Amino acid sequence: MSDLKKADLVLVAVNSPLLCGIYENFELQKSFSSSAKTSDALLEVFTLVFEHLERLSLQLGAIFYARGPGSFTSLKLTHIFLQTLHLHRSVELYCADSFYFNQKAPIKAFGNKYFIKNASEDILIKESQERIEDRFALPLVLEPKDFGTQNTPLYILPPL
Repeated sequence: MSDLKKADLVLVAVNSPLLCGIYENFELQKSFSSSAKTSDALLEVFTLVFEHLERLSLQLGAIFYARGPGSFTSLKLTHIFLQTLHLHRSVELYCADSFYFNQKAPIKAFGNKYFIKNASEDILIKESQERIEDRFALPLVLEPKDFGTQNTPLYILPPL
């Protein structure tokens, strides 16, 4: 068993930019971001994260992440990437919906449509003629109780 101290990560990769934070004792210590495509951004950011953890002699404990809604492609790539880390490195995964990271503001879906969360916590797709900016943020203090283990992407797609 390793005597390395553990650090946790928070990942928000549902739209650009991708955000990732390193947490020690549930407090944000360092953050990374990338505006590249998710397929490139995940590799770019996690390379930096693993270099940082190694430099500080920290072991990756758990990853807390946004499971959706958001970009369908980003959600798929993030799910595959995190499941690979889970299997390869025995990393624990915990998730919350994307609204956790943007104070329940609308999230870009496609075209002029946005995901919204109504008062009864249902996620709907609504149209808006105004451009609404996605403003995701990493929490300064990580609250593990706010996350679950339903580690499947939260796809919300319109009926065909």
